[in-house]
Amino acid sequence: MRSKIAGVREIIKGERYEINFVVNHKRFQYRIDAKSITEASNIRLIHITEKRKESESPFENTERLSASFSEAWEKLNSSLLADNLPPKTVHHYKKTYGRFFDDFRNKKYPHLQSFNQLRLSFFEEYKSYYVNDLGRPKGWRAELGYIKSIIQRLYRLGYCSKDLLESLKEIKKPQPNKKDYPNISASKIKELLHNIKQDGSAYYYPIYFMCRTGRRVNEVTLIERKDVEWQGLRPVKINIRAETTKMKVTAPLIKLDPELEQIIKESYNINSNRKTVFLFPNRLGKKCGPDKLREYLKEKSEKIIGIEITPHYFRHRFLTECGKAGVPMIDVMSISGIKDVDVVVRFYSHNTEEGLSKVLEASMLQ
Repeated sequence: MRSKIAGVREIIKGERYEINFVVNHKRFQYRIDAKSITEASNIRLIHITEKRKESESPFENTERLSASFSEAWEKLNSSLLADNLPPKTVHHYKKTYGRFFDDFRNKKYPHLQSFNQLRLSFFEEYKSYYVNDLGRPKGWRAELGYIKSIIQRLYRLGYCSKDLLESLKEIKKPQPNKKDYPNISASKIKELLHNIKQDGSAYYYPIYFMCRTGRRVNEVTLIERKDVEWQGLRPVKINIRAETTKMKVTAPLIKLDPELEQIIKESYNINSNRKTVFLFPNRLGKKCGPDKLREYLKEKSEKIIGIEITPHYFRHRFLTECGKAGVPMIDVMSISGIKDVDVVVRFYSHNTEEGLSKVLEASMLQ
């Protein structure tokens, strides 16, 4: 089922979209090129901003462009809170904004007092400052993402010019950092899970579920008891709600094997007497905190198998093992809830000794 965003209609997926909106009681409609419905939505917001600016007086535009960085942050912060973003995300925006427009600007460009004074060179030098002076080369991709999002939001609020927004397109995001995930045998994973279960930890159930399905930790910990569909005494489906997923679209798990059925039934029955809405709650019956689960898993894995892993390791392992087994990608995407085929392809591209041998064997001249 196609995801829907208000004011955006898909014409050709990943290529052509129609956007519409109303400004000052006038309706506008355009056909645009975009790579995704999310990008089309962002372009729609920029069009809305431009139409609103056309109705503002030149004095109002000049006044906002000349506003101080602290004043702009107040408006930006209000915008973030109005969008009901997670506190952790708002915190990242705040840290990035302070590092960029306070720490760096005061050290390198103390004479700059407003956004209308900024130029592309300011952003280019910040890249050098962040990567070299702060020693964070691996974090630049995420940092640049936040910076571009900040400038885009400030443009919509009228605090920076379109020229500045457009100039940032020249700074390209680097490729994602490829993490080196350890190659842990299935017997070691079984040993780890066995010890976690013997430990009596409530974390066993969500950890096992992530290991078998490749689902994200934030998604798994938000599954509610009402999301489970039953056929008699058997759980047959889990309705993963849109608001719990990263892409904000529904991602149901429509196939369960006997082991997953058993895990779901055990957790469901153990917590049946508690006043909890969650399928995998913590020992107090409340939401299982992803950060606490992550710290528990890191500590336990280091102690039991001598390798520190996090919940995301199971997502990586799931995709890599499916790739090695030659499982159809469409089925992998269905179980893991992944919507972007490029993500699966990236993991399927992890070559292995046995995989390379099979390829060379297939190309032998008989």
